[in-house]
Amino acid sequence: KTTTTMRGPPTAKTTSAKKLLQGTKRSQQNRAVPLGAYDEDSLRGVVADCESLASEMREVLRQKGDFDGLSEGLKGTVLVQAESMQRHRDCAMAYLQDRLQSLCRLRLEAGVALPEDVRRNMSPQETAFFSDYDVIFSDLMTDLRLDLTAQLEPPGDLYIEVRAKVDCGELVTENSGIVNLQAGTSHYLRASDVHHLIAQGLLEHVG
Repeated sequence: KTTTTMRGPPTAKTTSAKKLLQGTKRSQQNRAVPLGAYDEDSLRGVVADCESLASEMREVLRQKGDFDGLSEGLKGTVLVQAESMQRHRDCAMAYLQDRLQSLCRLRLEAGVALPEDVRRNMSPQETAFFSDYDVIFSDLMTDLRLDLTAQLEPPGDLYIEVRAKVDCGELVTENSGIVNLQAGTSHYLRASDVHHLIAQGLLEHVG
């Protein structure tokens, strides 16, 4: 009688996934270069690990016919292998998602001209993603008539109440026409039209 044995997931099989998590942690802690080098080798290693685990499970199930035909020991091992594959996948997805989120944040903070250190660390796919994201982001600002890069924290309201601290004269706004900003007068204006005057101390945000 042939006895089918199945190895549990050895420590070596977690190496590639662990490297990805370590790379993510380093990037999160490095404010100067918030995007580490794209670790294609570890990603390929995760894929190879998952394929190896899947191959072992398929072979066992092929020999026994189905999961119910396995011994209790083999059932437990198959479940552990499946859980290991899921962990590998989750590590890889977390690594890739963190990098894309970093690129989105950099578009807001640094603009379209990314630092050269960051660009060198991007994969071709990430370069294409950033280019597409820049188009969407720029179109959104155009549609909203709002420069989201002017404030790192977007305003809570598109229109805000402001009070003139000094005589500012007439202000030609993009959205509210010509507004006479005399000292002490209050106005309800689009935030993007008056943000620079608030920053200069000429207006104050009421409320």
